[in-house]
Amino acid sequence: MESLVFGTAGHVDHGKTTLVQALTGQDTDRLPEEKSRGISIELGFAHKILPSGRMASFVDVPGHERFVRNMVAGVHGMDAAILVVAADEGVMPQTVEHLHILQLLGVSSGLTVLTKADTVDEEWLQLVRETTAEALRQSFLKTAPLVIVDAVSGRGMGSLEQLLDDMAGSLRSRNMEGYGRLPIDRVFSVRGFGTVVTGTLVAGSFTLEQAVELQPGALRGRIRGLEVHGQPCDKTVAGQRVAVNLSGVAREAVKRGQVLSALGARPASDVLVVALETVSNSPVLGMNAEVHCHLGTAEARARIYLYDRTEVLAGDRVYAELRLDHPLAAQRGDRFLIRGSTPLTTLGGGVVIEVGVRHRRRERGIVERLERLLKADTSDWLASLLSDSPRPLGLDEWSTIAGLPKELLTRKLRPGKWVSDQQGQWWFSREGLDRIQAQVRDRLSQYHQQFPLRPGMGREELRQKVAEDWPAKAFFWVLSLVDHVIVQDDWVSLEAFQVVLDAQLEEAATRIYHQIDQARLKPQGGAWLLQHWIGPPEALPEVLLWLARTGKILTLEEGVFISDQTYAWARAQVLQSLAQGIRTAAELKGPLDSNRRYTVRFLELLDAMQVTRRVGDERVPGPLA
Repeated sequence: MESLVFGTAGHVDHGKTTLVQALTGQDTDRLPEEKSRGISIELGFAHKILPSGRMASFVDVPGHERFVRNMVAGVHGMDAAILVVAADEGVMPQTVEHLHILQLLGVSSGLTVLTKADTVDEEWLQLVRETTAEALRQSFLKTAPLVIVDAVSGRGMGSLEQLLDDMAGSLRSRNMEGYGRLPIDRVFSVRGFGTVVTGTLVAGSFTLEQAVELQPGALRGRIRGLEVHGQPCDKTVAGQRVAVNLSGVAREAVKRGQVLSALGARPASDVLVVALETVSNSPVLGMNAEVHCHLGTAEARARIYLYDRTEVLAGDRVYAELRLDHPLAAQRGDRFLIRGSTPLTTLGGGVVIEVGVRHRRRERGIVERLERLLKADTSDWLASLLSDSPRPLGLDEWSTIAGLPKELLTRKLRPGKWVSDQQGQWWFSREGLDRIQAQVRDRLSQYHQQFPLRPGMGREELRQKVAEDWPAKAFFWVLSLVDHVIVQDDWVSLEAFQVVLDAQLEEAATRIYHQIDQARLKPQGGAWLLQHWIGPPEALPEVLLWLARTGKILTLEEGVFISDQTYAWARAQVLQSLAQGIRTAAELKGPLDSNRRYTVRFLELLDAMQVTRRVGDERVPGPLA
């Protein structure tokens, strides 16, 4: 089902939550404090199927100025905004602030709703409508619909629902294909065409009608037109100067410094691991020195975090982190420049090695590793991502980390350094596989020593012990590759392992089985079992489990067992009695020579095995009788 997200915005107590509840029937205020104070504090969520069949999700944001931080968190991912203005108050400070936040974070679609319409007269309502329209004149809502409603009486709610459905039909679908990247250096609008951005395509390609996004901001759109040096074209490739006409992106939502990328490119980050070289006349830069970082067409303040020293001298070449004051869209291999503030001079530059990764000072081997990554070609670098990962990488995750299309990943890898499943969905380095194989075999060896009568260790228990943070599918795939290990059903064991009872335990197992058999359908558990047990007390539960797994005993209820011979005899007695018309538990306890409790338990066991079937208070033969 096609789905999209609407988000509310507006001043506190202007009726956002009431409006969403009237639309969806769901109250998004869930915290006790929200209930008692009558205001939203955290983000709230609801959903509704629109008349066209589209699924609409609603994010209800708090309106109080103290909770702007929470409001901003809700703006991310919105397809369209519902700006709420109360008719009895009009545009208020948080109305304006929320509107600014929506625009700054790239929301470009929406509508305005005047709520509480029944609380004012018509003259006042029209005045508020005019002042609201004036306040929106410079916003992305300047030409958007404005609807008057009263969520309590229902006035205008039908019109609002239809407007939302119409808007939903015009919003673009999301698509996660492609990896072209264009740092934007100019943004303008052309009448009749809409928003246009220009820049140099530094990687990948763009094609007409391709879905794209802006980083940072994750604002989605579509390529309506492409030009290279003023000439229209259907496709552009890396290295060309490109003008891109965007559909679904308002002019106000785009700014220089963002990167237009095909969907799936690496998200923006505020941490860049870099190789940095300072110019010959650079001043000494100490730990956490503040600089201006220029990357593509973007700029951010940054602090330099050094790994193996406390300062950078003029002409030095070092490895460091740039910790940015806001995220920038970057990829491995991007070049950057750093400049000082006072005076505004160039201090140095370098190349991005990793994006979104933090390292520790004096981390063992960090300089050597980064030197190796800096010099590595694409194949070796991709292999290093796998070898550095402590767990298998899903293809989508690996593609995101690498910032490369999935098909390129598999094509660039050299044979011999990695393994993957047959579907190509999970990837792991051979070094990682060797590590986990050793851990699995060591853990199984310990387990077999501790529980020699068990057929093996449970798959999930093994995962929790050796790979707790791995996805279960990834672990079970890797488990199938481990040498000298057998996986049968949910049990995992070493290939050479066998359940063998020593002479003492075998004698004890034979005796306890005989005692259980002798008890027939008058079994006892707990202390009675211990009384007849001649082995070590701690071994009794393991022997009982072993007898049950080998089919020698069956569990009647927790801690109470019957022998296989008793089961066979009692089964025959029940079926013979049913044929003679003896069918209730009260009647069957005689032929079974048991009490009502264990007669009922045995009949329930037969029901579970489909030997019998319960009809009211009686039993009849089941399909496996």
